[in-house]
Amino acid sequence: MYILYRGISGGIEKLQNLLSCNFVMAIILMIRVFTLSSPDGRNFLDGLGFLWNPDFSALLNPNVWLAAAGQVFFTLSVGFGAILTYASYLKPKDDIALNAIAGASVNEFAEVILGGSIAITASVVFFGISATSQIASDGAFNLGFMALPAIFANIPFGQFFSFLWFLLLFFAGITSSIALAQPAVAFLEDELGLKRQKAVLILGVFLFISAHIPIFIKGALDELDFWIGTFGLVVFALLEAVIFFWFYNSKKAWEEMTRDNDINLHPVFYYLMKYVAPLILIVILISWSIQMLPSKLSQHSLNIWIARGFILFMIVLSVFLINLAWKRRKYGRTSA
Repeated sequence: MYILYRGISGGIEKLQNLLSCNFVMAIILMIRVFTLSSPDGRNFLDGLGFLWNPDFSALLNPNVWLAAAGQVFFTLSVGFGAILTYASYLKPKDDIALNAIAGASVNEFAEVILGGSIAITASVVFFGISATSQIASDGAFNLGFMALPAIFANIPFGQFFSFLWFLLLFFAGITSSIALAQPAVAFLEDELGLKRQKAVLILGVFLFISAHIPIFIKGALDELDFWIGTFGLVVFALLEAVIFFWFYNSKKAWEEMTRDNDINLHPVFYYLMKYVAPLILIVILISWSIQMLPSKLSQHSLNIWIARGFILFMIVLSVFLINLAWKRRKYGRTSA
């Protein structure tokens, strides 16, 4: 909240100067993981094999496609307003294509190459492939917060590497939280006329209260993570693509993306973004809904429905605030 309170130049831009240490910590941890071995002969090559050897049968599983799309959209801040909010701060002649390629490349390298090589590889070395599959099937939180600490507790200098691991997660959590919160702060500022300090205070109180739902209600975190952080991101990313290329005017959209660029985008990307990407997302959502939605909705525990009720509350609240902002634009603005 303090970083958001300071604003873009006062807080967020200064924070990014500290984030290079994330790469250093990740590389140190990856090197240490690559030196691990187990008494029965497993080493990091077994972990990398489990991580990178493809299982082509999984391509027929809509859960895999939905999870992959949701993960990519979350890490690239697509589908929940963050990338739109930060894009609004770009100057007219900023190179959109270069910034997008650089950001996506560095982000995916850090997450997939470094992050994946640490947690999954270490788990395979210590627990084996079948146990790692079971741990991962229960969620990434188990892998990061249960499996890794158990591993670090049984290796030399484990406390030091455990400290690095949780510090790495802390910085990753801080940056993700800021990315998620900044669109809400910008909305309260720009559309409802609140001062930044007041907007951050209101958002902070709301987040503090709502954070207690997954803290005290078992299973709520996984339910919220799926519907908001996976399924919801794919739905809203599809809406963003359709609105940007079909309602905004695809020619203007392409012109905005290619103006004053050091990197020339091939025209094939125009057709990929306008036709192919939305079609793929539609197919993913429809196939998942046909095969998996009935079983997902069949979960009727009280904890699950409390989480779903909170999601419905968030939808209603969002619609109310958007309607309020729309009326404010229509009938005039006043500062709060």
